[in-house]
Amino acid sequence: MANIHDYLYWRGDLPLDQIPLNELDGLVLTRFAYMPFEELTLGQNETVGSLCKKLKTLPADKFRLAVSDFVKHNDADAVVQFAAITLYLPDDSLYIAYCGTDSTLVGWKEDFYMSFMEDVPAQMEALDYARKILKKNPGKKFYLGGHSKGGNLAIYTAVNLPAELKANLLHVSNYDGPGFPNSYIQSHDFGSVLDRIDTFIPQESMIGRIHEHAEGFQVVESTESGIQQHDIYSWLMGPTLMTLLDKADDASEITYRAIQNILQSTSPAQRKEYIDRIFDLLTSTNANSFDEVFKNLPTRLDGVIKSVAAMTREDHKENQEMMSAMVRSFLDAALSYHEEKLPDFGGLLTNFKFDIPELPVLEKLKEKL
Repeated sequence: MANIHDYLYWRGDLPLDQIPLNELDGLVLTRFAYMPFEELTLGQNETVGSLCKKLKTLPADKFRLAVSDFVKHNDADAVVQFAAITLYLPDDSLYIAYCGTDSTLVGWKEDFYMSFMEDVPAQMEALDYARKILKKNPGKKFYLGGHSKGGNLAIYTAVNLPAELKANLLHVSNYDGPGFPNSYIQSHDFGSVLDRIDTFIPQESMIGRIHEHAEGFQVVESTESGIQQHDIYSWLMGPTLMTLLDKADDASEITYRAIQNILQSTSPAQRKEYIDRIFDLLTSTNANSFDEVFKNLPTRLDGVIKSVAAMTREDHKENQEMMSAMVRSFLDAALSYHEEKLPDFGGLLTNFKFDIPELPVLEKLKEKL
């Protein structure tokens, strides 16, 4: 079973000016947006080769950060986490790669803000970044791509660029990134770029099933399970194409339905208040990332306890109502999917790897929430 490392071994010696850019090349290029270029002193005429030599001088832990070469902007107050890089290809075209969500709390909080905001700050920065890059390189053909939130930023940029810049857009690659609400799709010009967008998700995708994909999606086989499939290094591929499956797994379909249920059963204001409270609790630990939250957790609990104690009775009531709505949404999704696909329900329970009560019990539980 081959992955992206094998692809580079097979075809790493083939120059892009001889072989057209394919979906696997795009996947490789999106990873450059995660590299720690802010740790380096970059010259005006860097190449991939020169950057790789400089990157080798950095300690290994630097390669776990979400970074970009020219732009990286994390701002907790503005709730924005953004990074991007532009690569100059041999055929004189550009590849603008957007970074996905890093491990920071602000990055994940901004992702959740997509549930009630039409344009989150990273999306607007992605569009502005592309405009500036294309202004510096007038008339050049270009690609847009990204993994996770970066894929969403790539599509957002493509849709919102002015017509004269869209004319030079070659292709957009979204690798397991969220889609957009139907209302946003209907009110924006997706039609002008739809035929140039490809979205790939693994078979148990969760992140990529948030909102809708007007462009549709292709399902890639992954060697991992659950949320771990979001890691592109688990995706299988052949010499030039990814290994595709006919459809997403049951767990991914239920996740999609549950998210839609949550969005329909709660208001944008409710979602914002709940998200803000949760992340206020997390930041009360004086941590900047999830890694920091769970590192030495017992010593950080004092801040959480104080924050919970400071909540009003109304806050606690709203938190409980929101949690109940979320649980009901997943129960509704599982039950409705079961009704449509009874023969496969047993396998679904096995895939979830935890005991689910009998269906009548689920129905009663849903009524109590």
